[in-house]
Amino acid sequence: MKGIPLILLAVFLGAIGQIVLKRGMQLYGEVSAAGVWGQLIPILTTPQVAIGFLCYGLSSALWIAVVSNTDLSLAYPMISAGYVIVFVASWLFLGEHISPLRLTGLLIIVAGVVIISRS
Repeated sequence: MKGIPLILLAVFLGAIGQIVLKRGMQLYGEVSAAGVWGQLIPILTTPQVAIGFLCYGLSSALWIAVVSNTDLSLAYPMISAGYVIVFVASWLFLGEHISPLRLTGLLIIVAGVVIISRS
């Protein structure tokens, strides 16, 4: 698998990792930046958190293949496709509110990625 499909798969896995990780932390509960180190083992053994990190790991492995055979100036901006996936999935699966201002910002990001991918 080369080029755009591999990039999109890597980005998709990274975005899914974000959603699953967030869901895991909703189940686990709030953690402060200072307190995370003392709770790291129980956090990492939360199934959704572990699955989120697994998605990140798979995404990172695929990203190695991406950067080995694709121009980084094309591949890296495609990471912002993950913003779209996380944006929509946060609304659908996490029940997050999407304001018009956030939607406008997302559309600007998408327009930029389209411009870069066509160059």
